[in-house]
Amino acid sequence: IFFFFVRESWDGVLLVDMLELLAGEQVMVMAGLTPAASSASAVAARPSAVASAVSAFEQRWQPPAPRPVPRFAAFGLGAVAAASLTGRAALRRQQRWRQRRQQAATCIKRPATGSWPAETVTEPSKVAQPPEDLSEWRKREWAKLREAGEEAWPAPKNDRLLRAARGEQVDRVPKWMMRQAGRYLPEYMAMLSHTDFFTVCKTPALACEITLQPYRRYPSLDSLIIFSDILVIPVAMGMDCKMEPKTGPKFDFALETPEDLAKLNMTPDVDATLSYVFDGIFWTRHQVGNEVPVIGFSGAPWTLMGYMVEGGAVRSFDRAKKWLYLYPEASRKLLAALRDIVVDYLVGQFDSGAPLLTVFDTNCGELPPRLYEEFCVPDLKYIATEVKKKRPKALVSVFPKDGEMAAFEDSDFDVVGVSWTCSPSQARSSCPSKTLQGNLDPHLLYADPQQIRDRTRQMVQEFGMDRYICNLGHGMVPSHPVEGPAAFMEAVDSVTREEC
Repeated sequence: IFFFFVRESWDGVLLVDMLELLAGEQVMVMAGLTPAASSASAVAARPSAVASAVSAFEQRWQPPAPRPVPRFAAFGLGAVAAASLTGRAALRRQQRWRQRRQQAATCIKRPATGSWPAETVTEPSKVAQPPEDLSEWRKREWAKLREAGEEAWPAPKNDRLLRAARGEQVDRVPKWMMRQAGRYLPEYMAMLSHTDFFTVCKTPALACEITLQPYRRYPSLDSLIIFSDILVIPVAMGMDCKMEPKTGPKFDFALETPEDLAKLNMTPDVDATLSYVFDGIFWTRHQVGNEVPVIGFSGAPWTLMGYMVEGGAVRSFDRAKKWLYLYPEASRKLLAALRDIVVDYLVGQFDSGAPLLTVFDTNCGELPPRLYEEFCVPDLKYIATEVKKKRPKALVSVFPKDGEMAAFEDSDFDVVGVSWTCSPSQARSSCPSKTLQGNLDPHLLYADPQQIRDRTRQMVQEFGMDRYICNLGHGMVPSHPVEGPAAFMEAVDSVTREEC
């Protein structure tokens, strides 16, 4: 372990590399020389530990002459040893970056521009357009069904996922992927080069086209999920949001204190403010010919609150967690308002043609179990109960990422999502009466196809054929290779009942 200071302007990555290179040598050095003492003669007089460390370093690494590196002074190592270490560390860093680029080229094989299904459209102007009275058409069709005594839209031709959600027997395990429409698809990036994220969300024709992209590429998918975003609810409440490059969503303001709740519309007209989502679901169902179901979704109250308090995407939700402790009553007020909006929002999606409705609580794992059960679980159970009370035929799913699933065993949710951090056996014991969904580690999709197939088959066999929907343990990420999902789906389809 080396203790030293660095001065002058230089790349901090060098320090990390130096420590990584030296970590293999079990040497501890505790020294504190002044810069003036950092000389070749001083190095010779250093404790034997320093000499042995430098010697071991020289013997272990024999690279070519390094490029010039930034100048610095170090306490305890001396000028000669420091120059040797940083020079070789710089070279090692360059070699490591080169290896990473080579690995990326091998692992992430993106199709060349234009290499996507023939029917894919990548320019907004060429996307199939719905009639101008799309909203009125949607409402008329739903009204006709209700007048005829129907409580739901006709089932899709492939209803495997819906039967699994109801606990019925299926011929094979149904599958889809969270964030299956998104930045890992080159056709998605081509479309987004002509427009922006929230414009797509708010334009039914574009949302439909993006929703269909993974189905065209992977026709064995058993479901679509409407392309939208969980943050459309805060937007409907008066928090304008933009998708910033490299940083993600960012609101115009954050909820810093309870007084900021006055800036929100706590009871927005859901049908007026979020009709574009309803239209997108209806149009997608029409465009896909009701071949497969179109899943609707919402963010959970706690997850939405987290983004609203933080002001957008963040690495941790420290400020939001503080709210629960510092402002418990204001927190409950906000969570209750979000809960009621989510109910109306999900009912509107069901009425538009989405038979399965998912509540994503992706920030569930940010809270201790007791705090989550106190502030969040009651609202989530309320959502499931109220949606089912208003629409008895609706199927409802919850994804409490990294949370305690057992809290939802006595809820009205039909499906409970499983994070990759939970084993199939543990999930089954937590929710024995529920259909489970998950839980492949998304990072596996970077592996070679055979490994993806082997591990996916093992996972499916552990969950079993019944009461199971195969999915990822979280969503797709932008750098995923398009070959990964293909191997994943092939593996799921290959598992027979006899193998489970």
